[in-house]
Amino acid sequence: MLIAKITAVLAMGTAVGILYRVPQNLLIYGSFAGLLSWGTFYIATVFGAKPVAACFLGSLSAGCLAEALARLVRKPATIFIIPGFIPLVPGREAYTTMLYLVEGRYAEGMAMAVMTLLIGGAIAFGIFLSTTLFRLTANYNVRGKMPHARSGQNMD
Repeated sequence: MLIAKITAVLAMGTAVGILYRVPQNLLIYGSFAGLLSWGTFYIATVFGAKPVAACFLGSLSAGCLAEALARLVRKPATIFIIPGFIPLVPGREAYTTMLYLVEGRYAEGMAMAVMTLLIGGAIAFGIFLSTTLFRLTANYNVRGKMPHARSGQNMD
């Protein structure tokens, strides 16, 4: 069963890459970003993490991999981020929210809507945090080795 899930996640990453016109030679990287994010989510849930925390960890791993790949192949990180976070999108939760609301089960529907929004926020924050940390680290390394721009002196 796990092999089927892994295959489906790789196929999903490839399909999303094709849909968003990722260059053909980079499709496999985007697929592996999706696999990494889903694998992190899966392992976190196996070890008892709640879905919101597991999605945060999954998107954090996808964002870090996307930033690293962007620097490695000199392409925009978005090429790898989009296929990377798609396996984490709470589609089932959004569907269940609408189903509960249509059936008139408003309390359950609102609870599921809050869960859906929390998962979406966790995904967004994980990508934001990984991108920010990567860029801060890269800028710190560059500025630490370069002379100061205005004075022409080193900042050390």
